[in-house]
Amino acid sequence: MAAMDGGPATKKLKTSDSDALPLCPYGASCYRKNPQHFQEFRHPKDGETSQAVDRADLSAVASTSGLPPCKYGANCYRKNLLHFAQFSHPTTGGEPQDSDDTDTELAECEDEKASPLVKSDSDTTRLVKNYSKLTEEERRALIQRAVEAKKKLEEELQDTKKEVERKEKELQTLQQELSEGLLLLEGEKEALEKSEVTKFPLVPERQYKEGSAAQVHFRLAESQFYRLIDAGSGYRVTKVEYVVSPEVVKRFRQAQKDLRDKRGEMLSYPVLAFHGTAQANIDPITSLGFKAPGESGFKHATDTGWYGKGVYFSEYPSYSMPYIKGGNRILLCQVLPGKVYQCSSLIHGSPLMKGSDSHTSPDKKELIIFNSHHILPCYILHYTHAHGDFKYKRSIKVTKSVDELKKLYETAAKMPATKILTGMTFHLGGKLADKHSEIYNLIIKHGGKTATQQQLYMGVTLVAATSEMKLETPSVKVSLAENAQVPIVSEDFLYDRIITQQKKDVSGYVFS
Repeated sequence: MAAMDGGPATKKLKTSDSDALPLCPYGASCYRKNPQHFQEFRHPKDGETSQAVDRADLSAVASTSGLPPCKYGANCYRKNLLHFAQFSHPTTGGEPQDSDDTDTELAECEDEKASPLVKSDSDTTRLVKNYSKLTEEERRALIQRAVEAKKKLEEELQDTKKEVERKEKELQTLQQELSEGLLLLEGEKEALEKSEVTKFPLVPERQYKEGSAAQVHFRLAESQFYRLIDAGSGYRVTKVEYVVSPEVVKRFRQAQKDLRDKRGEMLSYPVLAFHGTAQANIDPITSLGFKAPGESGFKHATDTGWYGKGVYFSEYPSYSMPYIKGGNRILLCQVLPGKVYQCSSLIHGSPLMKGSDSHTSPDKKELIIFNSHHILPCYILHYTHAHGDFKYKRSIKVTKSVDELKKLYETAAKMPATKILTGMTFHLGGKLADKHSEIYNLIIKHGGKTATQQQLYMGVTLVAATSEMKLETPSVKVSLAENAQVPIVSEDFLYDRIITQQKKDVSGYVFS
């Protein structure tokens, strides 16, 4: 009867049998009285604390899982799935506790109530139940999912690390290119692979194009000229030619590396300096580089060299311009001063001072270079006396030849009538592929309208010849169109639109 009543007598089991049972999750605080419970779980013996038994059980679990044991064991209250990927938990050890509203997270749908796992708003997988309230099967499934989640996170972490390494490598490459002056223009890479010199004409542009190598080079040369020219000189830069001579560039880069190894990083940086010379010398210099003392063909044009027998440069264009003969072009070069010897007086025709890489005048406005490999001609600046306000010149990019435009027109003229130009009004200017009257008929044939010169205002498109756009002084039509902010397009806009029957945007044909 006592056993059936579930009294104290029912708790006394054989020691050998009870030792083999799993630990009761409630330990010495167990409140259960069901005899079946005491046949399924063991409880701390006299003098043995539940914490000691917990630690023994968890150590066994940890030894098999390879994870440190959770200090709460089967009574773990944590709900974060990642916790179970970091700490080991016993998968057996008691029936799930009855849960109430305070023991579970809110689960508004039946799927969440049925599953031990849900996803929170932050997409982090969390438990609905406390671990201690899960069945043994749910616990095993939970730990398996936790391990898989941990593995997935580790894989994502590795992928992230690889992506970071790739980005860092790209950044280092870009920084290296910038430090080496390899901000390349379109076509510069191909130019560096050739043997002959290439000159890239650069002109001032009104629009700022972020990352444009052409604009960076032009603004660099222009600003160097204006910043150091004598105040009130009245000169204006009209054009810059960026020079690429592969052999000269190669020699300069190697010389810079050698100087860095010899003098250190700080003394290996180049300086931008001007050089004035006869206009006939500019092309040979940009193609083959400068001649230095001791090299065949080297000579001073004016004197033996007040501060040494070398090649003279100045950061101040006014110092170099008096040596220009026969034109209005000046060279802007990168030069490597290295360790500079400052002259205190005239040293006519003196060689390079021992222990130095270059000389400078007492006022530091003249720089004398003795090694031709330390000079890189970079820019040819065209300048003139400024008269009136500055005006941007049009940058005309010719995409089709006269013959190509004529063939396009002939193809368009054979097309059957359409409405592809409906809603557009045109005025013609300059010598086009055919008479204006014929092209006006073509426009009307395809649904367009025509306008007179007096009607050049908003809503009209001016179709102009490339030759007319290249005129130094714009024609009346072009001036009227520009003042009225009318788009001025090449004639192939008409022909392409008629032939393809596609409503092409004028932006791809506008003269800038």
